[in-house]
Amino acid sequence: MEVLFINFNFADMLNQYLTNIFILKTNATTLYFNLKGEGSSLIIKDLYNDISNIERFYLNLGSLIKKIGGNPITNLDDLKNISTLKQISSQDYTAKEALNILYNDLSIINKMNNQVGEYALKNFKFSSINLVLEFNKYLEKRVGELSSNNVTIHNLN
Repeated sequence: MEVLFINFNFADMLNQYLTNIFILKTNATTLYFNLKGEGSSLIIKDLYNDISNIERFYLNLGSLIKKIGGNPITNLDDLKNISTLKQISSQDYTAKEALNILYNDLSIINKMNNQVGEYALKNFKFSSINLVLEFNKYLEKRVGELSSNNVTIHNLN
């Protein structure tokens, strides 16, 4: 899936990324609270770590947007309108369903992170881009771990 941005203004690009990170964080939290059944306890700690890593990146990304002259989007209506990730409902999820959802969301975020990083490296020269590169390491590792659990890919379009 190719991720498309609103336009090529870097602050707008980062804001769309920020909204997707918000939905990713919300989805991971929803999964954390709603895991049921066999195998669920095995991924609770991983989900908690994911939420912590995502939250840290989310806050740093908002600070980066402000640093380059933009305003981070925090209004819930705007978040829903701009995000390309879909928010999941609060309901019971099996461990397999949770892993599939997390894998799919992280895969989309990983592709978007690569696009943001490529654009920034070509067009900007500031040390804050290390934030995107650092998150890329986490994403690559986590997507690899999840894919090794033989999750199936859904909702990538």
